[in-house]
Amino acid sequence: MRLPLRPVRRAALFALLCLVGLAPAAGQAPDPVPSAAAPEWVPFDEALVAARTSGKMVLVDVWSRRCGWCARMQREVYTRPDLVAYLNEHFETGRLDIDVRTDTVAYMGYELSSAELSMALGASGTPTTVFLDRDGSYVTRLPGFHPYERFLEVLRYIGTESYRDMSFEEYTEAAGSTGGD
Repeated sequence: MRLPLRPVRRAALFALLCLVGLAPAAGQAPDPVPSAAAPEWVPFDEALVAARTSGKMVLVDVWSRRCGWCARMQREVYTRPDLVAYLNEHFETGRLDIDVRTDTVAYMGYELSSAELSMALGASGTPTTVFLDRDGSYVTRLPGFHPYERFLEVLRYIGTESYRDMSFEEYTEAAGSTGGD
């Protein structure tokens, strides 16, 4: 049996729900990139077009405005000058907001929303870093937050195209004995 709420409690509950509903919108930052030192993020489709011209691979940052780990990745990892320099040399950098379902992104003959494309590329959460070859074909993905040193190691593994010839473990052993690239 459901008991009816008293009018005062009902009004208080309604006011609380209104405030909670407004809180995320008021507290959201427009973009978690805090610094000019960060990569120049472009829309996904622009990164694909640029890769065809430049011959670079594509790094796709799948993110969400609600994701604290995404903001931390932007703050602590993507602002490191040597990492940004490596990105600029080897990758075109694009972004997909996993929460956006109202846009249309063209990829491999399909028209998908950012959310649908994120999922199609294997991102089930954020942050997820997706790597594509220069023709847009899927290479791999790296889910979650990764500290600067480990993330740079992955960038070098993909950026040198070592993934074509060896496992990541073989690469890190070889890089450890040679000092990397």
